[in-house]
Amino acid sequence: LIRTLYDPACGTGGFLTDAMNRVAEYGSRFQALPVLIPYGQELEPETHAVCLTGMLLRTLESEPGRDLSRNIKLGSTLSNDQYSNDRFHYCLSNPPFGKKWEKDSSAVNAEHTEKGYNGRFGPGLPRINDGSMLFLLHLAGKLEHPEKGGGRAAIVLSGSPLFNGGAGSGESEIRRWLLEQDLVEAIVALPTEIFFRTGIATYLWILSNRKPEHRKDKVQLINAVGLWTAIRNEGNKRRIIGDDQMRQVVDVYASAEDSELSRMLDYRRFAYRRIRVLRPLRMSLHVNAETMVRLMGEKAWIKLKPTQQAAWRRALEPLQGTVFPYAWAESFAGEAARKDPAIGKLNKTFIKALTTAFGVRDPEGEPVIDSDGRTVPDTNLTDYENVPFLEDIRDYFAREVLPHVPDAWIDETFVDKKDKAVGQVGCEINFNRFFYRYEAPPKLEDIDRELKRVEAEIAALLGEVTE
Repeated sequence: LIRTLYDPACGTGGFLTDAMNRVAEYGSRFQALPVLIPYGQELEPETHAVCLTGMLLRTLESEPGRDLSRNIKLGSTLSNDQYSNDRFHYCLSNPPFGKKWEKDSSAVNAEHTEKGYNGRFGPGLPRINDGSMLFLLHLAGKLEHPEKGGGRAAIVLSGSPLFNGGAGSGESEIRRWLLEQDLVEAIVALPTEIFFRTGIATYLWILSNRKPEHRKDKVQLINAVGLWTAIRNEGNKRRIIGDDQMRQVVDVYASAEDSELSRMLDYRRFAYRRIRVLRPLRMSLHVNAETMVRLMGEKAWIKLKPTQQAAWRRALEPLQGTVFPYAWAESFAGEAARKDPAIGKLNKTFIKALTTAFGVRDPEGEPVIDSDGRTVPDTNLTDYENVPFLEDIRDYFAREVLPHVPDAWIDETFVDKKDKAVGQVGCEINFNRFFYRYEAPPKLEDIDRELKRVEAEIAALLGEVTE
Protein backbone atom coordinates (compact mmCIF):
# COMPACT_ATOMS: atom_id res chain seq x y z
CA LEU A 1 0.00 0.00 0.00
CA ILE A 2 1.73 3.18 -1.20
CA ARG A 3 0.51 6.59 -0.10
CA THR A 4 1.89 10.08 -0.67
CA LEU A 5 2.51 12.51 2.20
CA TYR A 6 2.97 16.25 1.63
CA ASP A 7 3.98 19.25 3.76
CA PRO A 8 3.98 22.65 1.96
CA ALA A 9 5.92 24.33 4.80
CA CYS A 10 8.04 21.39 5.84
CA GLY A 11 10.80 23.21 7.74
CA THR A 12 13.35 20.65 8.94
CA GLY A 13 10.99 17.81 8.02
CA GLY A 14 9.64 17.07 11.47
CA PHE A 15 6.06 16.37 10.38
CA LEU A 16 7.18 14.16 7.50
CA THR A 17 9.60 12.15 9.63
CA ASP A 18 7.23 11.73 12.58
CA ALA A 19 4.39 10.65 10.30
CA MET A 20 6.55 8.03 8.60
CA ASN A 21 7.79 6.76 11.98
CA ARG A 22 4.26 6.64 13.29
CA VAL A 23 3.03 4.54 10.38
CA ALA A 24 6.05 2.24 10.71
CA GLU A 25 4.89 1.38 14.25
CA TYR A 26 1.81 -0.32 12.80
CA GLY A 27 3.85 -2.63 10.57
CA SER A 28 3.22 -5.73 12.63
CA ARG A 29 -0.55 -5.33 12.25
CA PHE A 30 -0.54 -5.66 8.48
CA GLN A 31 0.65 -8.31 6.07
CA ALA A 32 2.22 -5.55 3.98
CA LEU A 33 3.64 -2.48 5.72
CA PRO A 34 2.08 0.77 4.41
CA VAL A 35 4.67 2.90 2.63
CA LEU A 36 4.57 6.70 2.87
CA ILE A 37 6.39 8.63 0.16
CA PRO A 38 7.24 12.10 1.54
CA TYR A 39 7.02 15.35 -0.42
CA GLY A 40 7.78 18.81 0.91
CA GLN A 41 8.63 22.39 0.11
CA GLU A 42 10.43 24.90 2.33
CA LEU A 43 11.10 28.62 1.98
CA GLU A 44 14.20 29.03 4.17
CA PRO A 45 17.44 27.59 2.73
CA GLU A 46 18.87 26.59 6.13
CA THR A 47 15.89 24.56 7.27
CA HIS A 48 15.49 23.15 3.76
CA ALA A 49 19.06 21.85 3.97
CA VAL A 50 18.35 20.11 7.27
CA CYS A 51 15.23 18.44 5.82
CA LEU A 52 17.16 17.45 2.71
CA THR A 53 19.89 15.84 4.81
CA GLY A 54 17.33 13.90 6.85
CA MET A 55 15.74 12.50 3.71
CA LEU A 56 19.14 11.61 2.22
CA LEU A 57 19.80 9.46 5.28
CA ARG A 58 16.38 7.82 5.23
CA THR A 59 15.49 4.76 3.18
CA LEU A 60 12.32 2.84 2.48
CA GLU A 61 12.42 -0.81 3.48
CA SER A 62 10.36 -1.76 0.43
CA GLU A 63 12.48 0.32 -1.96
CA PRO A 64 15.96 1.05 -0.51
CA GLY A 65 17.23 2.66 -3.71
CA ARG A 66 14.62 5.47 -3.79
CA ASP A 67 16.14 8.92 -3.17
CA LEU A 68 13.63 10.63 -0.87
CA SER A 69 15.56 13.92 -0.93
CA ARG A 70 14.45 14.52 -4.54
CA ASN A 71 10.97 15.31 -3.24
CA ILE A 72 12.08 18.16 -0.93
CA LYS A 73 11.91 21.43 -2.88
CA LEU A 74 13.19 24.93 -2.07
CA GLY A 75 11.06 28.02 -2.62
CA SER A 76 7.85 29.77 -1.63
CA THR A 77 4.85 27.46 -1.80
CA LEU A 78 2.46 30.39 -2.26
CA SER A 79 4.17 32.07 -5.23
CA ASN A 80 6.17 29.15 -6.64
CA ASP A 81 4.33 25.90 -6.07
CA GLN A 82 6.72 23.24 -7.29
CA TYR A 83 4.02 20.57 -7.10
CA SER A 84 1.44 22.54 -9.05
CA ASN A 85 0.21 19.49 -10.96
CA ASP A 86 0.31 17.02 -8.06
CA ARG A 87 -2.19 15.84 -5.50
CA PHE A 88 -1.55 13.80 -2.38
CA HIS A 89 -3.25 11.24 -0.16
CA TYR A 90 -2.18 12.92 3.08
CA CYS A 91 -1.12 16.49 3.87
CA LEU A 92 0.31 17.86 7.10
CA SER A 93 1.32 21.44 7.78
CA ASN A 94 2.13 23.94 10.49
CA PRO A 95 2.49 27.19 8.51
CA PRO A 96 3.72 30.38 10.19
CA PHE A 97 1.10 32.32 12.19
CA GLY A 98 0.47 35.99 11.48
CA LYS A 99 3.14 36.25 8.77
CA LYS A 100 2.60 38.77 5.99
CA TRP A 101 2.40 37.43 2.45
CA GLU A 102 3.23 40.69 0.70
CA LYS A 103 6.35 39.16 -0.93
CA ASP A 104 4.08 36.61 -2.61
CA SER A 105 1.25 39.04 -3.31
CA SER A 106 1.91 39.61 -7.02
CA ALA A 107 1.85 35.90 -7.87
CA VAL A 108 -1.03 35.13 -5.50
CA ASN A 109 -3.20 37.98 -6.79
CA ALA A 110 -2.46 37.00 -10.38
CA GLU A 111 -3.49 33.40 -9.74
CA HIS A 112 -6.64 34.55 -7.93
CA THR A 113 -7.63 36.89 -10.78
CA GLU A 114 -6.57 34.87 -13.81
CA LYS A 115 -7.34 31.30 -12.76
CA GLY A 116 -10.21 31.86 -10.32
CA TYR A 117 -11.54 28.53 -9.07
CA ASN A 118 -9.28 26.68 -11.47
CA GLY A 119 -6.40 27.82 -9.29
CA ARG A 120 -5.75 27.52 -5.57
CA PHE A 121 -7.07 30.90 -4.44
CA GLY A 122 -10.39 31.25 -6.26
CA PRO A 123 -12.65 31.63 -3.19
CA GLY A 124 -10.86 34.75 -1.90
CA LEU A 125 -7.76 36.25 -0.35
CA PRO A 126 -7.15 37.07 3.31
CA ARG A 127 -5.68 40.33 4.53
CA ILE A 128 -2.02 40.86 3.74
CA ASN A 129 -0.92 40.58 7.40
CA ASP A 130 -1.64 36.84 7.73
CA GLY A 131 -1.17 34.28 4.96
CA SER A 132 -2.09 31.17 6.95
CA MET A 133 -5.48 30.87 5.23
CA LEU A 134 -3.69 30.75 1.88
CA PHE A 135 -2.03 27.55 3.08
CA LEU A 136 -5.47 26.27 4.08
CA LEU A 137 -6.71 26.84 0.52
CA HIS A 138 -3.49 25.42 -0.88
CA LEU A 139 -3.97 22.15 1.01
CA ALA A 140 -7.61 21.91 -0.03
CA GLY A 141 -6.41 21.99 -3.63
CA LYS A 142 -3.77 19.33 -2.98
CA LEU A 143 -6.12 16.56 -1.83
CA GLU A 144 -6.08 13.54 -4.09
CA HIS A 145 -9.19 13.21 -6.27
CA PRO A 146 -11.98 11.17 -4.62
CA GLU A 147 -12.03 8.72 -7.52
CA LYS A 148 -8.36 7.97 -6.76
CA GLY A 149 -8.96 7.34 -3.08
CA GLY A 150 -9.39 10.91 -1.92
CA GLY A 151 -7.15 12.93 0.35
CA ARG A 152 -7.02 14.15 3.93
CA ALA A 153 -5.13 17.06 5.42
CA ALA A 154 -4.37 18.36 8.88
CA ILE A 155 -3.13 21.91 9.40
CA VAL A 156 -2.34 23.78 12.63
CA LEU A 157 -3.64 27.37 12.66
CA SER A 158 -4.18 30.16 15.14
CA GLY A 159 -7.68 31.25 16.11
CA SER A 160 -7.84 34.05 13.52
CA PRO A 161 -8.89 31.88 10.53
CA LEU A 162 -11.99 30.82 12.49
CA PHE A 163 -13.56 34.25 12.66
CA ASN A 164 -11.46 37.02 11.05
CA GLY A 165 -13.29 39.11 8.49
CA GLY A 166 -17.00 39.85 8.15
CA ALA A 167 -19.47 38.79 5.48
CA GLY A 168 -18.03 39.24 2.01
CA SER A 169 -14.43 39.46 3.18
CA GLY A 170 -11.73 37.18 1.78
CA GLU A 171 -11.48 35.23 5.03
CA SER A 172 -15.25 34.70 5.25
CA GLU A 173 -15.44 33.64 1.60
CA ILE A 174 -12.65 31.10 2.14
CA ARG A 175 -14.51 29.57 5.10
CA ARG A 176 -17.73 29.62 3.10
CA TRP A 177 -16.18 27.77 0.17
CA LEU A 178 -14.56 25.13 2.38
CA LEU A 179 -17.84 24.52 4.19
CA GLU A 180 -20.01 24.50 1.06
CA GLN A 181 -17.61 22.07 -0.62
CA ASP A 182 -17.95 19.88 2.49
CA LEU A 183 -14.18 19.74 2.97
CA VAL A 184 -14.00 20.53 6.69
CA GLU A 185 -14.26 17.28 8.62
CA ALA A 186 -13.25 18.44 12.09
CA ILE A 187 -11.61 21.29 13.99
CA VAL A 188 -9.85 20.54 17.27
CA ALA A 189 -9.24 23.32 19.80
CA LEU A 190 -5.80 22.55 21.27
CA PRO A 191 -4.43 23.58 24.68
CA THR A 192 -2.43 26.80 24.90
CA GLU A 193 1.31 26.83 25.66
CA ILE A 194 2.12 23.64 23.73
CA PHE A 195 4.52 25.31 21.26
CA PHE A 196 8.01 26.59 21.95
CA ARG A 197 7.70 30.12 20.58
CA THR A 198 4.09 31.04 21.26
CA GLY A 199 1.51 30.55 23.96
CA ILE A 200 -1.53 31.46 21.86
CA ALA A 201 -4.57 29.26 21.27
CA THR A 202 -4.18 26.95 18.29
CA TYR A 203 -6.57 24.79 16.29
CA LEU A 204 -6.13 21.68 14.20
CA TRP A 205 -8.21 21.73 11.02
CA ILE A 206 -8.86 18.32 9.44
CA LEU A 207 -9.89 18.42 5.78
CA SER A 208 -11.23 15.57 3.69
CA ASN A 209 -12.79 15.27 0.25
CA ARG A 210 -14.08 11.78 0.89
CA LYS A 211 -16.18 11.95 4.03
CA PRO A 212 -18.09 8.87 5.21
CA GLU A 213 -21.85 9.13 4.93
CA HIS A 214 -22.44 9.97 8.61
CA ARG A 215 -20.12 12.98 8.35
CA LYS A 216 -21.43 14.48 5.12
CA ASP A 217 -22.50 18.14 5.40
CA LYS A 218 -21.34 18.17 9.03
CA VAL A 219 -18.37 19.57 10.89
CA GLN A 220 -17.16 18.11 14.17
CA LEU A 221 -15.85 20.56 16.75
CA ILE A 222 -13.67 19.02 19.46
CA ASN A 223 -12.82 21.01 22.56
CA ALA A 224 -9.47 19.62 23.72
CA VAL A 225 -8.23 22.75 25.50
CA GLY A 226 -8.31 21.01 28.86
CA LEU A 227 -6.49 17.86 27.76
CA TRP A 228 -2.86 18.57 28.67
CA THR A 229 -0.06 17.63 31.04
CA ALA A 230 2.24 20.17 32.67
CA ILE A 231 5.98 20.03 31.92
CA ARG A 232 8.99 22.10 32.89
CA ASN A 233 8.90 25.51 31.23
CA GLU A 234 10.74 25.47 27.90
CA GLY A 235 10.29 28.90 26.37
CA ASN A 236 6.54 29.29 25.95
CA LYS A 237 6.04 25.53 26.02
CA ARG A 238 4.67 24.59 29.44
CA ARG A 239 2.31 21.80 28.43
CA ILE A 240 2.12 18.68 26.29
CA ILE A 241 -0.73 16.49 25.15
CA GLY A 242 0.07 13.10 26.67
CA ASP A 243 -0.47 9.74 25.00
CA ASP A 244 -3.63 9.02 26.98
CA GLN A 245 -5.01 12.45 26.14
CA MET A 246 -4.18 11.96 22.46
CA ARG A 247 -6.07 8.69 22.55
CA GLN A 248 -9.02 10.46 24.19
CA VAL A 249 -9.10 13.06 21.40
CA VAL A 250 -8.89 10.34 18.74
CA ASP A 251 -11.68 8.36 20.41
CA VAL A 252 -13.89 11.45 20.56
CA TYR A 253 -13.17 12.12 16.90
CA ALA A 254 -13.83 8.51 15.87
CA SER A 255 -17.17 8.40 17.69
CA ALA A 256 -18.44 11.40 15.67
CA GLU A 257 -21.11 12.06 18.28
CA ASP A 258 -22.21 14.94 20.49
CA SER A 259 -20.59 14.79 23.90
CA GLU A 260 -19.04 17.02 26.52
CA LEU A 261 -16.01 17.55 24.26
CA SER A 262 -17.64 17.18 20.85
CA ARG A 263 -20.32 18.78 18.70
CA MET A 264 -21.48 17.40 15.35
CA LEU A 265 -22.94 20.39 13.52
CA ASP A 266 -24.63 21.08 10.21
CA TYR A 267 -22.12 23.28 8.36
CA ARG A 268 -24.84 25.88 7.79
CA ARG A 269 -24.82 26.55 11.54
CA PHE A 270 -21.63 28.54 10.93
CA ALA A 271 -23.21 30.75 8.27
CA TYR A 272 -25.31 33.89 8.58
CA ARG A 273 -26.87 36.52 6.36
CA ARG A 274 -25.83 40.10 6.94
CA ILE A 275 -28.86 42.23 6.11
CA ARG A 276 -28.90 45.98 5.76
CA VAL A 277 -31.53 47.71 7.87
CA LEU A 278 -32.76 51.12 6.71
CA ARG A 279 -34.77 53.79 8.49
CA PRO A 280 -36.52 56.80 6.97
CA LEU A 281 -34.92 60.19 6.68
CA ARG A 282 -36.86 62.64 8.84
CA MET A 283 -35.64 66.11 8.03
CA SER A 284 -36.90 69.69 7.76
CA LEU A 285 -35.19 72.66 6.09
CA HIS A 286 -34.17 75.58 8.31
CA VAL A 287 -33.28 78.87 6.63
CA ASN A 288 -31.20 81.00 9.00
CA ALA A 289 -27.80 82.67 9.30
CA GLU A 290 -26.04 79.44 10.31
CA THR A 291 -27.43 77.35 7.44
CA MET A 292 -26.71 80.18 4.97
CA VAL A 293 -23.04 79.92 5.95
CA ARG A 294 -23.21 76.17 5.25
CA LEU A 295 -24.77 76.84 1.85
CA MET A 296 -21.96 79.21 0.91
CA GLY A 297 -19.47 76.42 1.65
CA GLU A 298 -21.12 74.01 -0.79
CA LYS A 299 -19.29 73.38 -4.09
CA ALA A 300 -22.46 74.05 -6.07
CA TRP A 301 -22.64 77.56 -4.53
CA ILE A 302 -18.95 78.31 -5.05
CA LYS A 303 -19.25 77.44 -8.75
CA LEU A 304 -22.01 80.06 -9.27
CA LYS A 305 -21.26 83.42 -10.82
CA PRO A 306 -21.34 86.43 -8.44
CA THR A 307 -24.57 87.63 -10.11
CA GLN A 308 -26.20 84.23 -9.48
CA GLN A 309 -25.08 84.20 -5.85
CA ALA A 310 -26.54 87.66 -5.35
CA ALA A 311 -29.82 86.54 -6.93
CA TRP A 312 -30.07 83.56 -4.57
CA ARG A 313 -29.37 85.79 -1.57
CA ARG A 314 -32.22 88.07 -2.65
CA ALA A 315 -34.55 85.08 -2.91
CA LEU A 316 -33.55 83.64 0.48
CA GLU A 317 -33.33 86.84 2.50
CA PRO A 318 -37.09 87.18 3.16
CA LEU A 319 -37.22 83.56 4.36
CA GLN A 320 -34.72 83.92 7.21
CA GLY A 321 -35.92 82.18 10.39
CA THR A 322 -38.42 79.98 8.54
CA VAL A 323 -38.69 76.16 8.69
CA PHE A 324 -39.91 74.24 5.63
CA PRO A 325 -40.64 70.60 4.81
CA TYR A 326 -37.94 68.66 2.97
CA ALA A 327 -39.75 68.77 -0.39
CA TRP A 328 -39.84 72.59 -0.32
CA ALA A 329 -36.32 73.00 -1.75
CA GLU A 330 -37.21 71.85 -5.27
CA SER A 331 -40.40 73.87 -5.58
CA PHE A 332 -38.73 76.97 -4.11
CA ALA A 333 -35.76 76.73 -6.46
CA GLY A 334 -38.00 76.36 -9.50
CA GLU A 335 -40.14 79.35 -8.53
CA ALA A 336 -37.09 81.51 -7.71
CA ALA A 337 -35.54 80.71 -11.10
CA ARG A 338 -38.74 81.75 -12.88
CA LYS A 339 -38.98 85.03 -10.97
CA ASP A 340 -35.35 86.12 -11.30
CA PRO A 341 -33.59 85.53 -14.67
CA ALA A 342 -30.23 86.27 -13.00
CA ILE A 343 -30.38 82.86 -11.34
CA GLY A 344 -29.98 81.22 -14.72
CA LYS A 345 -30.52 77.58 -15.57
CA LEU A 346 -31.41 75.42 -12.55
CA ASN A 347 -29.73 72.06 -11.93
CA LYS A 348 -30.28 69.21 -9.47
CA THR A 349 -26.82 69.64 -7.96
CA PHE A 350 -27.77 73.04 -6.56
CA ILE A 351 -31.10 71.75 -5.23
CA LYS A 352 -29.18 69.01 -3.42
CA ALA A 353 -26.87 71.70 -2.00
CA LEU A 354 -29.92 73.51 -0.63
CA THR A 355 -31.20 70.38 1.16
CA THR A 356 -27.72 69.56 2.47
CA ALA A 357 -27.11 73.05 3.84
CA PHE A 358 -30.59 73.75 5.22
CA GLY A 359 -31.41 70.21 6.30
CA VAL A 360 -31.81 69.52 10.01
CA ARG A 361 -32.80 66.04 11.20
CA ASP A 362 -36.10 65.98 13.03
CA PRO A 363 -36.85 62.63 14.78
CA GLU A 364 -40.50 63.64 15.10
CA GLY A 365 -40.87 64.81 11.52
CA GLU A 366 -42.55 63.04 8.65
CA PRO A 367 -40.44 60.63 6.54
CA VAL A 368 -38.97 62.18 3.40
CA ILE A 369 -40.47 60.86 0.14
CA ASP A 370 -38.61 61.12 -3.19
CA SER A 371 -40.09 62.04 -6.56
CA ASP A 372 -40.93 58.38 -7.22
CA GLY A 373 -42.96 58.11 -4.03
CA ARG A 374 -40.37 56.02 -2.18
CA THR A 375 -39.21 56.66 1.36
CA VAL A 376 -35.71 58.14 1.46
CA PRO A 377 -33.40 56.27 3.88
CA ASP A 378 -31.32 58.14 6.42
CA THR A 379 -27.70 57.08 5.81
CA ASN A 380 -26.80 58.01 9.39
CA LEU A 381 -29.26 55.43 10.72
CA THR A 382 -28.24 52.56 8.44
CA ASP A 383 -27.54 49.44 10.48
CA TYR A 384 -26.74 45.77 9.86
CA GLU A 385 -27.98 42.56 11.44
CA ASN A 386 -26.42 39.09 11.24
CA VAL A 387 -29.24 36.58 10.82
CA PRO A 388 -28.55 32.86 11.36
CA PHE A 389 -28.49 31.24 7.92
CA LEU A 390 -31.12 28.65 8.77
CA GLU A 391 -33.59 31.30 9.95
CA ASP A 392 -35.89 33.33 7.70
CA ILE A 393 -34.61 36.91 7.63
CA ARG A 394 -38.13 38.35 7.83
CA ASP A 395 -39.04 36.30 10.89
CA TYR A 396 -35.82 37.45 12.54
CA PHE A 397 -36.48 41.06 11.49
CA ALA A 398 -40.00 41.02 12.92
CA ARG A 399 -38.78 39.57 16.22
CA GLU A 400 -35.47 41.35 16.79
CA VAL A 401 -35.72 44.69 14.98
CA LEU A 402 -39.27 45.96 14.51
CA PRO A 403 -40.14 45.98 18.25
CA HIS A 404 -37.34 48.52 18.76
CA VAL A 405 -37.54 50.54 15.51
CA PRO A 406 -41.03 50.11 13.96
CA ASP A 407 -40.22 52.35 10.99
CA ALA A 408 -37.27 50.22 9.78
CA TRP A 409 -37.22 48.05 6.67
CA ILE A 410 -34.86 45.58 4.99
CA ASP A 411 -32.82 46.85 2.05
CA GLU A 412 -33.84 44.43 -0.70
CA THR A 413 -31.04 45.67 -2.98
CA PHE A 414 -28.32 44.41 -0.59
CA VAL A 415 -27.94 40.89 -1.96
CA ASP A 416 -25.33 38.15 -1.94
CA LYS A 417 -23.18 38.00 -5.07
CA LYS A 418 -23.37 34.22 -5.31
CA ASP A 419 -26.90 33.12 -4.44
CA LYS A 420 -28.53 36.50 -5.25
CA ALA A 421 -30.71 36.30 -2.12
CA VAL A 422 -31.24 39.30 0.15
CA GLY A 423 -28.40 39.66 2.64
CA GLN A 424 -24.72 38.94 2.25
CA VAL A 425 -23.64 35.48 3.39
CA GLY A 426 -20.84 35.28 5.94
CA CYS A 427 -19.24 32.36 7.80
CA GLU A 428 -17.48 32.19 11.15
CA ILE A 429 -16.70 29.34 13.50
CA ASN A 430 -17.19 30.30 17.12
CA PHE A 431 -16.16 27.57 19.56
CA ASN A 432 -17.43 29.46 22.61
CA ARG A 433 -20.94 29.54 21.20
CA PHE A 434 -21.15 25.76 21.23
CA PHE A 435 -19.13 24.90 24.34
CA TYR A 436 -19.94 27.79 26.68
CA ARG A 437 -21.35 26.80 30.04
CA TYR A 438 -22.96 29.36 32.26
CA GLU A 439 -21.62 29.46 35.79
CA ALA A 440 -23.63 31.44 38.28
CA PRO A 441 -21.59 34.05 40.19
CA PRO A 442 -21.06 33.38 43.90
CA LYS A 443 -23.68 34.70 46.29
CA LEU A 444 -22.98 37.98 48.06
CA GLU A 445 -22.99 36.33 51.48
CA ASP A 446 -20.34 33.85 50.26
CA ILE A 447 -18.17 36.68 48.96
CA ASP A 448 -18.59 38.57 52.25
CA ARG A 449 -17.69 35.45 54.22
CA GLU A 450 -14.53 34.93 52.14
CA LEU A 451 -13.50 38.57 52.58
CA LYS A 452 -13.84 38.32 56.33
CA ARG A 453 -11.77 35.13 56.34
CA VAL A 454 -8.98 36.82 54.36
CA GLU A 455 -9.13 39.87 56.62
CA ALA A 456 -8.73 37.63 59.66
CA GLU A 457 -5.70 35.93 58.08
CA ILE A 458 -4.10 39.30 57.32
CA ALA A 459 -4.78 40.54 60.85
CA ALA A 460 -3.18 37.38 62.30
CA LEU A 461 -0.09 37.82 60.13
CA LEU A 462 0.24 41.46 61.12
CA GLY A 463 -0.11 40.44 64.78
CA GLU A 464 2.83 38.05 64.40
CA VAL A 465 4.95 40.84 62.89
CA THR A 466 4.24 43.30 65.71
CA GLU A 467 4.79 40.86 68.57
